Amino acid sequence: MHRQVFVSALVAGLITSFAVADSPVTGTIEAVKVVVSDSGEEAYLPADEARPQDVIEYRLKYANRGEQAVSKLAITDPVPAGARYVAKTARTPKSATVVFSVDGSQTFHKWPVRVKQTDAQGREVWVDATPDMITHIRWTLSGDLAPADEISFSYRAEVE
Repeated sequence: MHRQVFVSALVAGLITSFAVADSPVTGTIEAVKVVVSDSGEEAYLPADEARPQDVIEYRLKYANRGEQAVSKLAITDPVPAGARYVAKTARTPKSATVVFSVDGSQTFHKWPVRVKQTDAQGREVWVDATPDMITHIRWTLSGDLAPADEISFSYRAEVE
């Protein structure tokens, strides 16, 4: 199960609802701007506009509106164009795992994601991916999503 978010979602303060084809699972995504007060407290504002270095929190909520449990639920969310994933902000309930892609959702790996690069001597070496290399985030439930149950995920991205 995959969901695509377009560039407009980068600054969309609205809650967007969607249904997954051939599934009783419905979902919403909300984008809010994270602001930090002088005292260090976080607050959340509508993300109807964003500037470089603003941090947007994407809140994904899925619900099973069917009469049967849904198993093997996997939610894939692209990091919006014009933003970069903020390290260690992907939140997941205990009943799910989170993995990351650096190649446009072709492959997924647990953090830290390792990538092959060429060093100064021309040798291929494995290095840890940096948060700006993350293109997609995927959460997978380890159990079933029972009828009427909801599950939430979130992550943050910084506007470039």
